[in-house]
Amino acid sequence: MTRNDSGDLISRNDSTNHMNTTQPQKMLPEATFSDRMLEIGIKYKKQLTALVVVICLAAGGTLFWMQKTKVDEVQASLALAKITPWIEMGDVNKAVNGEGSIKGLNSIIKTWGGTPSGKTARLYMAYILLNSGKPDDALSIYKGFSSDNKDLQASALAGAAACHVQKKAFAEAAPEYEKASETAENETLKSMYLTKAAESYSAAGQADKAAKLYDQVIKTWPATSSAGMAQRALLRLAGAGVQIPQI
Repeated sequence: MTRNDSGDLISRNDSTNHMNTTQPQKMLPEATFSDRMLEIGIKYKKQLTALVVVICLAAGGTLFWMQKTKVDEVQASLALAKITPWIEMGDVNKAVNGEGSIKGLNSIIKTWGGTPSGKTARLYMAYILLNSGKPDDALSIYKGFSSDNKDLQASALAGAAACHVQKKAFAEAAPEYEKASETAENETLKSMYLTKAAESYSAAGQADKAAKLYDQVIKTWPATSSAGMAQRALLRLAGAGVQIPQI
C-alpha cells in the first residue's frame, strides 16, 4: 500500500495499472520480404511442390535425351565405319543390307536416322540409288534431307542437281547447283558446284548464263582446279561465237 498526493492509501496493483494505461503502446514491426515469402510458401505449399517436381522431371528428361543422343551417334558412327569399305568398293548389296551382325545403310537409317552419322548414311543411300540408275528415288532422299552442317546440306542440294542431270533436265539442275555453291562453306566445294551450275546452263542452251558463272569461278577462286576448267569452258564458248567476259 502507498499514499497518494492527498494522503489516501492505494494498492500497488492500482498504481501499476495506472502507469500501464498512461504508457504508449509499441508498434509491431512491418513484415519483411522473407516473412512474406514464407507466408506464400505456406499458403501455396502444394502448388509449389508440384511445380518443383515438374521442373525436376523436365531437367532429368532433357539430360537423359542428351545422353541418349550422344550414345546413338557413337553407335551410328561405328556402324557406318564398318560398311564404308563396301561403299568405296561398290559392293552395293552389302552396303545397303549389311552382312551378319553388321548393319547396312537401311538398318542404320532406320535405327539412327536422326543422328549426324545417320544423316550421312542417307546421303550414301541416295548416292547409291543415283548410280544405280534410280534418280527419282535418290531425288526423294536428297529433297527430304536436312542438316545444320552446311557442307552436308550443300551435298544434298548438289545430289538433287545430279539427279536432274541424269534425267537430262539441265535447266532444273543448274539452279540447284547454284544453291549448293551458296550453301557450302568449303571454298573448293563452292567453286566446284558453281562450275557444275555453269555446265548445266550450257547444256540447257543458256550459254550467256554459263559464261557469267564460269567468269565468276575464275575471278573468285583463281587457284582452284575449277578455275582451270572454267577457263577452258569459256574458250570453247568463245569458239562457238558466244560473247564471253574479259578475263
